[in-house]
Amino acid sequence: MATADLNKLQQILANAEENDAVLVQIRKHVVKVNELMAELNAMLEPGFRVEKKERKPRAANSTGKRPGRPKKNASAE
Repeated sequence: MATADLNKLQQILANAEENDAVLVQIRKHVVKVNELMAELNAMLEPGFRVEKKERKPRAANSTGKRPGRPKKNASAE
């Protein structure tokens, strides 16, 4: 009977590290969920207004062309 108890204790100790890692992940996810719930509550308030993001102007090139792949030359065929 004592050997069955020792086997059970060994199983519990072996699984303790795995359980600890799972608990750490759960805590991280709970923190993220709480942050998102707070953000959602703020969005559901009656006075909530969507903030428009200002678009940054493109950096001016000396040639005035957009960056990207150059066009193929017809003479290169």
